[in-house]
Amino acid sequence: MNAGIISSRYAKAIYQYASECKEESRLRDEMKILSEQFSSVHLLKKVLDDPTVSTAEKVNVLITAAGGDVSNTGKKAIRLVIESGRAHYMQNIALMYDKIYRKAKNINVMKLTMVNPAETEMQRELVDLVIKDKSEKTDFTATIDPDIIGGFVLEVEDLRLDASVKNQLNQLRLKLIRN
Repeated sequence: MNAGIISSRYAKAIYQYASECKEESRLRDEMKILSEQFSSVHLLKKVLDDPTVSTAEKVNVLITAAGGDVSNTGKKAIRLVIESGRAHYMQNIALMYDKIYRKAKNINVMKLTMVNPAETEMQRELVDLVIKDKSEKTDFTATIDPDIIGGFVLEVEDLRLDASVKNQLNQLRLKLIRN
């Protein structure tokens, strides 16, 4: 079965349960921490895939990775995933949970990358320009990346507008190669 389908099904079920328990927001924070840990602690995935590590130890490792002081809903979700033999999907489930949460709560994700920090007023105006429905919430992140040389890169959900100098130079290089 497809890893995306499995992760999505588990994340939906976990979200529904967390929503019934009124802990969906807290669980989102825990899942975010957990998914970040998978990115920074590469040994975590190896521990989960190791058949010599007991189910209880895997559950404890994930609870610790999620911040230690995990909600009852978070503990139950982690235990469910591990006991179902789906430990290697945990990172994808955590990422998918965030996506399901944002969709349910009507939250858009925006990321702006520039060479220099963007002013707060500019950020606010950009959010107002892009998000038409004012009832929607926006998860806005501004990052600095000197590698783009100039301009900006704006990502809204799955859309990406790359108006960076680096991208324009790459486009020019590709044009020269083709001719």
